[in-house]
Amino acid sequence: MNVWSLSTKVYAGIDSLDRLESLKNKSIFIVCDPFLKGSDLFMKIITLLVEENNELHVYSKVTPDPPITEIVQCMEEMEGFKPEVVLAIGGGSAIDLTKGVIYFSERLSSVSIEKFVVIPTTSGTGSEVTSVSVITDNKKNIKYPLVDDSMLPDEAILTPALVLSSPPAITAYSGMDVLTHALEALVAQCADTYTDALAEKAIEIIFEELVQCYKDGHDVKSRMLMHEASCLAGMAFNLAGLGISHALAHQVGGKLHVPHGLINTMLLPHVVKFNAKSETARMKYARVMRRLNPDMGKRSDDILVEELARCIEQLANQLDCPLSLTDYGIEETASREYLEEVVRNARNDFTFKSNPVEPADQDLKEIYKAIM
Repeated sequence: MNVWSLSTKVYAGIDSLDRLESLKNKSIFIVCDPFLKGSDLFMKIITLLVEENNELHVYSKVTPDPPITEIVQCMEEMEGFKPEVVLAIGGGSAIDLTKGVIYFSERLSSVSIEKFVVIPTTSGTGSEVTSVSVITDNKKNIKYPLVDDSMLPDEAILTPALVLSSPPAITAYSGMDVLTHALEALVAQCADTYTDALAEKAIEIIFEELVQCYKDGHDVKSRMLMHEASCLAGMAFNLAGLGISHALAHQVGGKLHVPHGLINTMLLPHVVKFNAKSETARMKYARVMRRLNPDMGKRSDDILVEELARCIEQLANQLDCPLSLTDYGIEETASREYLEEVVRNARNDFTFKSNPVEPADQDLKEIYKAIM
């Protein structure tokens, strides 16, 4: 028996920040990216909350790939403030940090949170609707995914206003991460009719809108659609699972400090072709390609899988994404140094088990070597 539910309430649109007016007479702990703290939009949010007689505490010491030490520091501030509401405003790092803090605070402190609200400022992670957080052990250079329903936000607010100024490179990498989320969820072991619908719509939007967002970051319509695509893909993979692109990307990112979305960009075409060994995955990839290009409808599934991989690479080229670690500036000797460790740790990553085809170590090595 399949069970499908969506716990997070999503408020989307140019006026969605008005939802904050529902928070009245609360103690609110806000986590945000440091560059956001002094912005006009952030001050608008603060003003909205202050006007409703809320008590606020802002934590802005967020760094990329939040380390365990930073989670401890934020936990200490939260413990001292004892909020009723937690509000995360930012990209994947700010949201992951907040989720990690909530996860450990509920187990190790006296903090009791009534509501967890997320306002994403990038269209990439889909973290506003998932129960997943990725934290980093800087001593071991390893990323650890946490998965627990206690980290699932109660509300998500999607407004294009907070992504209009996102730099082109971040727009590209985060957008390609959305595509990876959607394509992995589409063929993951727990995929069903509902997650397929979410993933397929996200894929369609990405191929139609991402390049426009990259070229013109102030196109409100395209920005909003990509924001929604990110959310749709997040819903899909939270229920269906991910796969070996993310299992490998978590390890490579931890070791070589390459942006997560960019690593997935490099890996995705190779993972698609590998996963097409599954008849179901091959059929789903072909179906996606037929929707993207109806003129190719009569071609075989095998040809359409190759075409999908080519389209992913073509999209990456339009976004100026390097398709190998060498092109990104990392020497092959440095990449090869971690080959055995990347493969070993990828097998232990929580995303590995939901891949539609279980790869041998040699398969993982070949996929990793393909992006060196």
